[in-house]
Amino acid sequence: MARTDPRRWYGPTVLGILAAGGGAFAAGRRTWVTTTLGDGQGAGATILTRGTDVSPLVPGLAVVVVAAALAVLASSGWFRRVVGALVLVASIGGIIATRTSPDGVVDAAVEESVAFGQGVAVTSVTHQGPWLAAAAFAVAALLSLLVIRYGSAWPAMSSRYDAPTSGRAPVAAEADGADLWKAMDAGVDPTEPDADREDPTRDR
Repeated sequence: MARTDPRRWYGPTVLGILAAGGGAFAAGRRTWVTTTLGDGQGAGATILTRGTDVSPLVPGLAVVVVAAALAVLASSGWFRRVVGALVLVASIGGIIATRTSPDGVVDAAVEESVAFGQGVAVTSVTHQGPWLAAAAFAVAALLSLLVIRYGSAWPAMSSRYDAPTSGRAPVAAEADGADLWKAMDAGVDPTEPDADREDPTRDR
């Protein structure tokens, strides 16, 4: 049975980590808890508690995941395994961060509200933001295992992205030193392109 080419996982893995990191970041900035203070007659206030208020680590670790995905593209060899391990650690940390209880943050926001203390009822609704962020981090963690396993076998960036070099190679590397001295004695500039150089032996 033929072995699976590890290079087939390169593009999908990097794109998947980028998408997972972006999804975790977006989920971390969503509203996680909506708290309504009211007396049943329309008076009161609505307090929105975002993921950045509950656990600032969630969007921060999501940025780390995205940056690590870009590092996979820019790196090669064993260093990709290091980057994969970084994605795994950041993803696990993100999953743990999403489990932070929002109760303390919500209570503090309620107590700071103008409507608090006026005999109003407090109703809180928890949204799916924490679960979405945790799911995104879980996907990134799974894909990081592919980076650790196959990353060193993936192709590196093309040499066309390297810094441009001079289009003309050094003359000393193209011709023997004795030939250069002979050309100079004949009045020929050895640094000129071949197309513009006169042959010193012509018409002799």
